[in-house]
Amino acid sequence: MFGYLKPATIYMSKKIAQLSFPKFVDLYADKSIGTDFFITEEKHLLALSEYPYRSEGYIIGICTRGTAKVEVNLQIYDAKPDAMLLATPFHILRIYDSSEDFLCRFVVFSKSFLAENNINSHFLESFSFFKTASTPVIYTEPESGKVMREVFELIKQKLQREEHPYRTEICRSLLSTLLYEVAAVYEHERVIIKNKQTRKQELNMLFQNLVFRQYKEHRNVQYYADELCVSPKHLTETIKEATGKTAGEWIDDAVVLEAKVLLRSHEVSIAQVADEIHFPDQSSFGKYFKKQTGFSPSEYRVKASS
Repeated sequence: MFGYLKPATIYMSKKIAQLSFPKFVDLYADKSIGTDFFITEEKHLLALSEYPYRSEGYIIGICTRGTAKVEVNLQIYDAKPDAMLLATPFHILRIYDSSEDFLCRFVVFSKSFLAENNINSHFLESFSFFKTASTPVIYTEPESGKVMREVFELIKQKLQREEHPYRTEICRSLLSTLLYEVAAVYEHERVIIKNKQTRKQELNMLFQNLVFRQYKEHRNVQYYADELCVSPKHLTETIKEATGKTAGEWIDDAVVLEAKVLLRSHEVSIAQVADEIHFPDQSSFGKYFKKQTGFSPSEYRVKASS
């Protein structure tokens, strides 16, 4: 959330498909260290509303005021004061239905920034909240939220000391501090969630996590049922009861969402989109996409550009 996407600014007009670090810095950074680390002031994320996108960096965000809907890999969460977003380059994000007073602030960093001069190059992977199966939105207690905001403010202050010879090292150390504070909150929240889950809810969570790791390669329910050691019938019925949608519908939704993100970039051909999502050819992808959306890939691309 763990490979890292190659630097590339992929966007059309104001509709961002993949939010590259340079573009992210240009849109939001108040203070940054190159294009590998920055923090924002409180922002209303108007530029990121409505359209799904990926961030090239890792994001730790906290809502400071107001409310909004946050969609992460098709799962919808409520953003409210002290809610935290924990996103990686593998998450597809959308923020919408925000209240007029909705504000948040966030830190964005690259894996290379954190790993530089760190003895353990896999330091980031030690945090469970940045693993594929993690919950991307957590709700902190007011006291924990206060601590997070204090660390954010401290990072901002240190970033402003541009003449300090060790500004980068200090900020990298403070980022590690923030990660450990988030880890403590996340572990507490995860225990609460796990204790409240029924077996059906747990199966749904495992299924959702598996889908967003494997949807490019596997689009049939049988594969997921086999991986989860249940029958396709039991899996479909359980997911339908838990979410209102069948297992097959969730798989299709994940594939279509990926396709829509890719199709918004004119730098990627439709044939390349088909190949990226592991369709045998452009024709079969086109038939699948039109069946799911009512538009051909080229029609959707024109519609998204207008």
